[in-house]
Order: sequence, then structure tokens, then C-alpha cells
Amino acid sequence: MKFPIFNLIFTVFLFWLTIQLEASYEEYLSYFFILTIGIIHGSNDISLIKVVKKQNRLPFKYLLFYVGLIVINIAAFLISPTLALLFFIFISCYHFGEQHFHNRIKRHDMLSKLLFLSYGSLIFGLLFYFNSESTSIIINDLIGYSLTEVQFLWFMAIGIASTVVLYSLNYKNFKESSNHFQEIFLILLFAILFKLAALLWAFAIYFIVWHSLPSLMDQIKTLYGESNKVNIVHYIKSSFVYWLISILGLILLYIATTYFEINFITVFFAFLAAITVPHVIVMYFLNKN
Repeated sequence: MKFPIFNLIFTVFLFWLTIQLEASYEEYLSYFFILTIGIIHGSNDISLIKVVKKQNRLPFKYLLFYVGLIVINIAAFLISPTLALLFFIFISCYHFGEQHFHNRIKRHDMLSKLLFLSYGSLIFGLLFYFNSESTSIIINDLIGYSLTEVQFLWFMAIGIASTVVLYSLNYKNFKESSNHFQEIFLILLFAILFKLAALLWAFAIYFIVWHSLPSLMDQIKTLYGESNKVNIVHYIKSSFVYWLISILGLILLYIATTYFEINFITVFFAFLAAITVPHVIVMYFLNKN
């Protein structure tokens, strides 16, 4: 598997920005990247559903189901925020691991799916542990309960142990081009990144550079055959309406947080959760096919 040189250079550049910028500018950049590249990478789900269902026109029931999932997730955070948060972390762990490994695995069976889940748990475990104080504040705002650094340590340890075991069990299922030393290097890179950067900035760097951009390239290849400048423009144009709706929804949430004096970053993560779940389901069936 060819090493993602661009991703590495971009990450090093953002590392450099971490040293140069004040914390407030890091936060602004984080929101900018997440609200542009991050949301755009999940804004073409309707077109992807057409590919999955092999239909030129998508029946209204699929669109209704997709919007319904978003509404259900918002309602879940209002009714049972603890369960909603646990489900969001669970499905996000799987999604991050799936994006990272789906092109490296020969067949997608139960063992490979467990590897996806464990790898995503490792990523989140590193992120949460090295930013335990900030993470605990957000979790407390969401569910009214604070987690300790030791609990985050256990979560990270379970992620590491399960990934090592499942990686070994999937060893023969990896494509011959896979570079196993590269995987170790990337984990060390992410650990350093999460240790040095603040929570939101660390999340933004990983989410954009190592998840959203690779996912964008995969989606463009699926929809248009290859990833080039022309097809990237096509992708952005077809995503624009859905992206704009998401941004308008977030603006309304921001106004609401200002009026009710709620911590915006807490609502921001709840918003990400609401739009992430349907996207994860679409990508699951797309990768399965």
C-alpha cells in the first residue's frame, strides 16, 4: 500500500501551525476545516445511495428515511444523551476504522469488521486520553457525568489490545501491498499529534487529513470513475445544497446556544453526531458492495 505522503506533509504542516498559533486561532481553523471539508465529505450521501441501490432516481422513501435518522439522533440526545453518546462513539469508531482499512482488506467478514471497530476505538482512546480534561468537560455537558483520566486510560488500553489481537487475526486477510510497519508509524504519529494539540484541533487534523480527504477520494472514484480536478468540482457542486442545509441548521443551533447560554462546542458535537449516523450507514453499504 503506497504511503500517503500528501497526508503526512499536510499533518506536519498543521503540526507547525500548532506551535505558531494561539489556541483561539486553532479553534477557528478547526471549525473551518470541519464545516467545509468535513461536512462536504458526508454531503453526497443521496448520490451514493443511488449507487448502492443501482437506481437513477431515488425513491422518496429513502430520502425520508435519511432525514428521519437525523431527526431521531437529535431527539436521542434530548431524551437519553448517555445512550446517544455511547452509540455515536460506537458507530464513529467503526466508521473511522472502516475508512482506514476497507481498501487494505481482501474480504469484509466479521473479523475484519471487529478490526474496524477496535482500530477506531484506539484512535478515539488516544484522542480522549491525551485530552482527558477537555473531553471530560464536554461529556459532562452532554450527559451530566464526568469521566476520570483513569477511565480514559482503560478505554485507550482496550483499544490498543483489541487492535493488536484483531490485526493479528486478520493478518492473512490483508492485501499483499499492505505495509504493516506503516500502520505502527501512523499510530505513533497520531499519539504525538493528540498529545501536543488541543482536543478540537487534534480531532480536526485527524478527521480532515486522515478520514475526510481519503473518503472524498473514494467517493469521487465511485461516482465518477476517477479522482481528478473536474470530478472534484462535480462532487462539490452536487454536494452544495446538502452542505448549505447543514450549515444553516448549525447556524440556527448557534443562535439557540447563545440565547439559552449553552456551551456551543457541546451542541456542535451533538450536531456532528446527528449527521454522522446516516452517513456511516450509507458508507457501510457502499463499502459492502
